[in-house]
Amino acid sequence: MGAEDELRITTGHREGVLVVTVEGRLDWSTYLRVQDELLDHAGREPLGVVVEIDGLAVRSPVLLVAFDIVWTSAARWPGTPLMMVVSNPAITDLLDARGLPRHMPRFRTTEEALAAVVVLRHGDQVDAPLPTCRCQPHVAEEITERACRRWGVSSLLEIAPQVAAEMVSHTDDDTSASLVLRRRDRELSIGVRTSTRLATGERLTLRHNIASIAVCDFRMGETRIGSDRMVLWTVLDIPTGQPAIAN
Repeated sequence: MGAEDELRITTGHREGVLVVTVEGRLDWSTYLRVQDELLDHAGREPLGVVVEIDGLAVRSPVLLVAFDIVWTSAARWPGTPLMMVVSNPAITDLLDARGLPRHMPRFRTTEEALAAVVVLRHGDQVDAPLPTCRCQPHVAEEITERACRRWGVSSLLEIAPQVAAEMVSHTDDDTSASLVLRRRDRELSIGVRTSTRLATGERLTLRHNIASIAVCDFRMGETRIGSDRMVLWTVLDIPTGQPAIAN
């Protein structure tokens, strides 16, 4: 079996950013592994993920869309920046022929990709453990209200705290749940790290309840961040005319 007949995924760190090197065969038997491992790395919330693919042997070119699928999922939560690095003409020609990647930024060198990673400033996020008691929703509401006031996001002051409380009330994690808030551009993200995975009916109920609270556009979902941990997340759009960043 030749070297290109095996898929190899290796990782390293540079300047706080995770660098993932994907080499070997990309075909229908390996693309799901590429997709799942990259999603797993992004879900662990590094400062950014740079994916080097010069060593790929692409047997099924259409499967290069897997990198855009990963980017789209990670953009929802946790918002981890993902960058592609490729200079091998055999791969760049395939990408160009199909207009790929459609979303994931592409660079010729790892240095260029690292320089393009835009990291959230410390003041743009809150990561707070929640108490192991029935007061979890109330505490989440208080934390979110304080964050909205500090960030000057007045248009979400009556909405985001209620959304956070609603999300926490749908988890039954009484050990190590935590609340994650992030402000990026014109979006406010609310995440609850938990061991709870919602059943389909409860997920629909939560979506309905959030829709009744939010008077702005929103997106929600779940992202796996380990074998037994999930993030339940909602992204609220900051309405036009509302300053996204406090003066």
